Amino acid sequence: MNATGLDKDALHMYVGISVYLLSLILLRPIFGKYSIRSFIALIMVTCIALLGEYLDNRHTITELGILGIGKIELRVSIHDLINTCLLPSVLYVLTGWTRIFDSVSKPSSLLKKRL
Repeated sequence: MNATGLDKDALHMYVGISVYLLSLILLRPIFGKYSIRSFIALIMVTCIALLGEYLDNRHTITELGILGIGKIELRVSIHDLINTCLLPSVLYVLTGWTRIFDSVSKPSSLLKKRL
């Protein structure tokens, strides 16, 4: 937070979007179909968010176990998970279930010559 000057909530959103978009790019050679690739990218965002929350609460978990997490820590963790996963989930829904990002017209070939 000190290096970027951003709030913790903003960093969670940036991390979520960055992991989602980077996963889409890196998974492109492996999975040709966009729907599979975007679903796996969403799972990766969720896993990264869960890992981050584990790292935030590991001192409590190692000392008291998972049941040692209090209501305040749990509320903060859920808030962080929502901040990290919300925008990638919205993008997943908009690209998968709507036509909002589909092209309006077919692009014409630049190499086509008229005779």
